[in-house]
Amino acid sequence: MEIRRYIVGVDGSLPSRAAIRWAIGHARQDGAEVTLAHVADDEWGAVGVELIDEVDAGARRLLDEEVAYARSLQGTAGLKAELVRGSPMAVLAALGDAETMLVVGTHKTGFHYGRAFGSRSLQLANLAVGPVAIVPDTESRLRRGVVVGVDDSTAGIAALDVAADLACDHNCELTAVRSSGPSAGADRRDAEAEVITHHDDEARTLLAGAVERIRRRQPGITIRSRVVRRPPGAALNDIARSAEVLVVGDSRREQAQPGGLGSVAYDVLLNVSSPTIVVHAPPAVSTAQEPEGEAHVVR
Repeated sequence: MEIRRYIVGVDGSLPSRAAIRWAIGHARQDGAEVTLAHVADDEWGAVGVELIDEVDAGARRLLDEEVAYARSLQGTAGLKAELVRGSPMAVLAALGDAETMLVVGTHKTGFHYGRAFGSRSLQLANLAVGPVAIVPDTESRLRRGVVVGVDDSTAGIAALDVAADLACDHNCELTAVRSSGPSAGADRRDAEAEVITHHDDEARTLLAGAVERIRRRQPGITIRSRVVRRPPGAALNDIARSAEVLVVGDSRREQAQPGGLGSVAYDVLLNVSSPTIVVHAPPAVSTAQEPEGEAHVVR
């Protein structure tokens, strides 16, 4: 997947600044442009024209401040800014496409399993049809490596390719993870040993195919694979806690569609522990696809 543009949703918060730094760092490596987008919530429109003007003026000041911050960083030659009005996550989702990475920050840093947060970043991932990066406000300089969740869905295969390219670009190790365990909330204690072994063997077979695909695409990277017996969302967040990025497919649907976020991606985003990229299934095309295993070009 070729990313030509990064769009960062900014709101003046510390997580928003973390998202700006993350996007600029990745865009520098991709040779891509960066757009900072601030969405003035149109729900204010119900309270009168004067307040609308006041909100718009405040939004412009906020965006100017974020642009100034971004320009204080290195590698911002292609920086752009966009001020729009509407429902923030719906508007940001509409700005994305298959070659645009939407990036937002989040206050969430894990350790909250079982609690249903009203996460706007989760809403964005649910509405978008292109890749979405969720960046927590945590120190990232000591993070290293890429982690990818493995499944045999269309989005899962696309996630493998994205993770392989990231590991190549960042010259780091890639860890491929497959859960043979139950989905969140299920009880494994009563499962027979034969059933557990069968699920483990299925997971290893799927992992072997995933590793082979990654090696064909990026033969020079170091790959590790892990089968875990925990619910996949919890396992991925735990393993990726010190990783530079976690990559997951959005769902098992054949094509990207708004509102199609799967249970694993949902659980990962509710409890995000590291910068996380949600990869959607590529759009259906009538022309010939890029050959499987074609190497990613590193600039």
